Amino acid sequence: MKKFVIEREKLAENARLIQKKAGVPVIAVLKADGYGFGMAQMAQVLAETGIRMFAVTEPEDALRLRELGFAEQEILVMRSTALADEVYQVIQANAIATVGSPEAAYCLNEVAQGCGTQARAHLKLDTGMGRYGFLPDQYGELKAVCTDCAGIRVTGIYTHFHSAFADEAATRAQYKTLCEIAARLRADGIDCGLRHAANSSGLFCYDDLTLDAVRIGSAFTGRIPAKTPTGLNRLGYLESRVIELRTVPKGHTVGYGAGYVTPGATRIAVVPVGYTDGFSVEKKRDLYRLRDVVRYNIGEIKNGLGRGAIYITVNGQRARVLGHVGLCHVSVDVTGLDVKNGDTAILDVNPLYLSPLVPKEYV
Repeated sequence: MKKFVIEREKLAENARLIQKKAGVPVIAVLKADGYGFGMAQMAQVLAETGIRMFAVTEPEDALRLRELGFAEQEILVMRSTALADEVYQVIQANAIATVGSPEAAYCLNEVAQGCGTQARAHLKLDTGMGRYGFLPDQYGELKAVCTDCAGIRVTGIYTHFHSAFADEAATRAQYKTLCEIAARLRADGIDCGLRHAANSSGLFCYDDLTLDAVRIGSAFTGRIPAKTPTGLNRLGYLESRVIELRTVPKGHTVGYGAGYVTPGATRIAVVPVGYTDGFSVEKKRDLYRLRDVVRYNIGEIKNGLGRGAIYITVNGQRARVLGHVGLCHVSVDVTGLDVKNGDTAILDVNPLYLSPLVPKEYV
């Protein structure tokens, strides 16, 4: 009755465009089940376009990629960890670990030596994200990973842009800090390997921050917050069908809370999709700085003036959602449209919030 459809060739087109724009190796980020698009299927399409390095956040995802047959691709686990069981999984997957603290370095070194191997690692530098990584003033501890840990071979160094889509000054400051640390290591006779910082917004908002590689995730799906034109295809749509058609009179209410009142006789199509499927589901607001509150309120005012209406496509025609989106159903206005029961309904959803009960289909 419903499925999330991903057009394989559009994904491949995005991958080719990204590689051309980057001009350096692309590390394909497949975290969160490939941003909700299915890690295995996405990895296969990207590999077919020539991408040779993947990145995940969970060690078990690195193992899963190996089990799925991705033996030739390099895999970077982007989450620094000081837990021996997770480090062991990284080593078993022949993946590249991220080291972002002395504790993580000690753990990786000990586990690798216990396994009789030398683990590959990328150093993570915290330039403002506040999650993982050595602080810039921890240079001595960062350098010690390269010089004092026999069980670790450093093959890269990176940081993560926190505001590439909105704050150029901060982004360039982060970039500069990474470059300075890498140059300092080289001056001390240490080859820190692959330098990378640019994420999806970093690649498309700037032309000079690519370094030796870029880490790209959301851009593959065509869903990035950057305001600059990208030329990317927006991927993925939820497909369902019209299951009921009815006409209600003027003054009839629609949905929970009687949130909509018809201005005249209205033909309604019912589609069995709701917020349980991820339709009209958004991330909760979780920050309340003054500028955020102002932006939120401006957005709500615009919505109240009618700009917040939700539309779907029914039989190729744009139709407005009436009233509140329900748990399992949505009512749409198809007055004057050529619509019949069984017609295809196309809805835009964020795949990260898609119900796991909705199958994904690559076409």
